[in-house]
Amino acid sequence: MSQAKSQGKQTSVRFFRSLSFKISAWTAACYIVLCVLLTFVSYQQHRQQMSDNLVALEGIFHAPLMQKIDYIQKSKEELKKNKEAYKYEPAVMNVQEDMDRVSQGDLVENAYLFYPEWTTLEGEPALLNLLSNAELYVDEKPADPYAPVPELLTALKEAEETGFGITGVYQDSLGTWVSAVSTIRDKDGKLVAFAGLDFDYGVLQAQMNKYTLQSIWMGLIAIVIGTLFIVFIVRLYLRQITPLMKLAQSAAAGDLSDASLVKSKSSDELGVLGNHLKDMVGNLRGLIVQIAQAAQQVSAASESLQTGAQQTSQSTASVSEMMSQLASHSEQQRQGTEESSHAMNEMAVGIQRVAESAGHATDISGHARAHTSEGNARMGQSMLQITEALRSVQQAVQAIQSLKSMSEEIGEITVLITQVTRQTNLLALNASIEAVRAGEHGKGFVVVSTEIRKLADQSRLATERIAELVERVQHETGAAVVAMDRGLGEVEAMQAVVEQTEGTFKDLSGTVQEVVDQMTDVSAVSEQMSASSEEVLAGIVEMAELTRMTTELTQAVAAATEHQLATISEVARTANGLNGMSNELQLAVARFKV
Repeated sequence: MSQAKSQGKQTSVRFFRSLSFKISAWTAACYIVLCVLLTFVSYQQHRQQMSDNLVALEGIFHAPLMQKIDYIQKSKEELKKNKEAYKYEPAVMNVQEDMDRVSQGDLVENAYLFYPEWTTLEGEPALLNLLSNAELYVDEKPADPYAPVPELLTALKEAEETGFGITGVYQDSLGTWVSAVSTIRDKDGKLVAFAGLDFDYGVLQAQMNKYTLQSIWMGLIAIVIGTLFIVFIVRLYLRQITPLMKLAQSAAAGDLSDASLVKSKSSDELGVLGNHLKDMVGNLRGLIVQIAQAAQQVSAASESLQTGAQQTSQSTASVSEMMSQLASHSEQQRQGTEESSHAMNEMAVGIQRVAESAGHATDISGHARAHTSEGNARMGQSMLQITEALRSVQQAVQAIQSLKSMSEEIGEITVLITQVTRQTNLLALNASIEAVRAGEHGKGFVVVSTEIRKLADQSRLATERIAELVERVQHETGAAVVAMDRGLGEVEAMQAVVEQTEGTFKDLSGTVQEVVDQMTDVSAVSEQMSASSEEVLAGIVEMAELTRMTTELTQAVAAATEHQLATISEVARTANGLNGMSNELQLAVARFKV
């Protein structure tokens, strides 16, 4: 969370680190390289054009000379006779005029003709001057030998073989030149003369420098204008990144409350990306709101369940204590009933002896009277124990009825928790789907939704276990209610039997008293006592059986109550765990601002 806040503080990117600057810089660099290449290519083309112009000028100079081969032949003969023939001989003057006219241009500095025969000058290859523009006659007269520099010599050899040759830039004593030479041949192909033009390299260089400077300035202007245009276009198209970046930073910091989620109308990649990002933030905001609401509902339900579990635990503890007391009283009643049964067996034996031996009626009657008094006292004690047991059974029935009502309330709360858990699980599944659609930006929400789903599954398992335990408690409580109802009926029946037995004991006591005075009727009284003792014995046996059943039922109810108490404790622990998981879920949701 702290990392997300620290990242959220950075609201902008420095210009020199921005995507706009990088794209503009790379595009401008490519544009500059392109402009430089175009300038270089233009320079090379202009240089080639300059070379072509030199060739064209030499062609213009060469073409008229081809029409004056006869004049050139005449000039060759006359100038060997007289080096000043170019001043008065018409044919020579005609060719001389061509030399002078051509050399008057800006580019052409010298125009000349050489004899075709090679000679030597100081051991170097040389040619004889035929004619040239008048300015050259100061140093070199017609028919004088001329040793060309190596560059010009190479061009002359090339022209002799191919008909045309041009030099590179070279220097001699008169300056820096570029020369173009060609051969003049007659119709039979015989070499008549060499014709050549000298171009002043300084003039050529000045023209090239001027054109190069113009090209550089045009390139710089194009670079500046193009760079500014590129920067403008890039910033124009990338300006929508800034609101998207702010929106992403807010979402990364957990703030999903940005209300400016207006979709872009642009159909390019940035527009589509921005719309998808805004849809994702909106979906996440709705999902977080639903999760927060579900967490609050789960927290409220868990608190209600915890309160109900505590109340039920207290009631169950009270019932368990009363059932323990009831089991103790039932055990005492069972012991008393067994003693009464033993006494009645002894009394029956005595009555049998009275019936068998009437002669001993006085002794047996005294003995019977003593036993009758003892049985009467024990029947009174049994009557008190049965009355106390009846009161305990009635209290147990009321407590179990209350426990049954509380178990039904716990079942309703468990159903509510199950519904909330299912809704939480569904919301967690929706969160996982939305996070997967988000890609890299939803990784953090995938972890949160997974933890939420685990908590929902644990809550579902706990509520299912609680529902099962509550159902078992309800079933066992119902069985206990039925058993207690049956036990109550049996105790009431036993009370009636004991009351009847008590009346019989009173009758028996009166009869024994009468036996002392009326021995004559002893047979009839003995038979009546025998029948009464058998009836009393059957009642006591039945009462003993009822007492045993009551004791077993009471012990079963006590065991069920203890088991229910353990179950309620487990429900309380589960409710505490559910409340803790709900608090953790609320803390996780509180990280987001919606």
